[in-house]
Amino acid sequence: MLPSVNRRKFLKTSAIVASSLQPNLMRAKNSKITVAQSPSRQKSRLKTGSSGGIFIHPWDITDEGIDNCYDFLGDHCGLNEIRAAAIYHAGTFLLPHNPKHMVRWDEGSAFFIPQHPRWRETRIRPVVGTCVDTPGYMHRIVDKARKRNWGMIFFTVFHFNHSMARAYPETCMVDVMGERHGSYLCPANPDVRSHDLAVVEELMDTYGGDGIRYEHLGYGGLNWWSFTLNKIEVPPSPRDKFLLDLCFCASCCHRALVQNIDVYSFRRNVKDHLYHSLPKLPSEWDKGKVDEEWCRNAFEGKLWEYMEMRFNTVTSLFWSVQEIVNRFGGGLMPFRVPYELKKDRYGQSFMNKIDYSKFYPYLKRVGVDPHGKTKDAQQRSLVKQVSQVPEWSEPETMHIQHQYNSKEPLLEKIKMSRNAGIRHHFFHYYGQSRREQLQWIGEGREAWA
Repeated sequence: MLPSVNRRKFLKTSAIVASSLQPNLMRAKNSKITVAQSPSRQKSRLKTGSSGGIFIHPWDITDEGIDNCYDFLGDHCGLNEIRAAAIYHAGTFLLPHNPKHMVRWDEGSAFFIPQHPRWRETRIRPVVGTCVDTPGYMHRIVDKARKRNWGMIFFTVFHFNHSMARAYPETCMVDVMGERHGSYLCPANPDVRSHDLAVVEELMDTYGGDGIRYEHLGYGGLNWWSFTLNKIEVPPSPRDKFLLDLCFCASCCHRALVQNIDVYSFRRNVKDHLYHSLPKLPSEWDKGKVDEEWCRNAFEGKLWEYMEMRFNTVTSLFWSVQEIVNRFGGGLMPFRVPYELKKDRYGQSFMNKIDYSKFYPYLKRVGVDPHGKTKDAQQRSLVKQVSQVPEWSEPETMHIQHQYNSKEPLLEKIKMSRNAGIRHHFFHYYGQSRREQLQWIGEGREAWA
């Protein structure tokens, strides 16, 4: 791991870095952008006490004009924290109030130009989006937010990335049948891991991010096979799907061999089972629950050994990310109540279990969500969850404003959250909401004011 690079050293070395990185810079279309020195970093300062934030794509900001967009977010919505996409997955986006692109097609893009010295540690680079029209694109977005004393959190999709999978197919997951994944990078691959850490270092150091909201930082699987639309007319049983989701790329096999796992024998056994199982209707065994008991007993315990290797692979990657974020005083999100706050290895996703006890002392914000069919039950659930948040951390909650057709339900949820003791509120995608729905946010601003 490289030591932290201060601003003066960074500026002195940026020309060298630019020349070393430029030949590998990937662009979606516009190949004229070059790496440049930019002045926007400062020490991370994740807001404490209260905040009102919103998820937003950089194209939303720049298509409207940075000042126009920020004026609306501040004056009409009462917000003070940006959650900007740094890398996002492929999609078709309907943008109801965008003045330039009401419909946008994107194959998976990064919204910054790689320039940090840490990129020397990996041979792969993110594919830069076509909206990134100047070397200082992301710097302008950050700098103008900082001038308003706003927070800046970057949400980043790490491994689910169609454009990266096409550019670097050798870094993708490989299933038990030997088929290479078309959209998911493998977290065991050394270049992928170094890429992930370079992304985090770039966002925290070059751009002075306050925190990283990660998505898809572990393994993928059947749910992420799609290029456009999955054609799976006979879905596999839960257990068969789990086995199909396993990765047997060279990096995973190497990690297994290092841990004295007979991975090639195990792979043959899984493959033989699927060839026998998939052509037929699922048996009761196939339809059984995917849990630790099953994993420990299936394939004479070999499945659990392999899963332990995967758990360690993902945990160590998360920890490397956490170390970088800690070094810059930022926050790593999302961790949620109650699953990830248990001091053991049980999270919401059995496929990507990690040792959450390592991260528990470093929590800065913890996500909470109302549960229950009645408002009273939802209120009680929020109060209970808030009580489970460690004293050194603060609860936060998300509101999806564009799912409402009137402001009353949104404002009720905001008020309910505030009454439960939540002072950090953030809202779903800015560009994919209608103007009226965004204006409703401002009517609830006292919850974080």
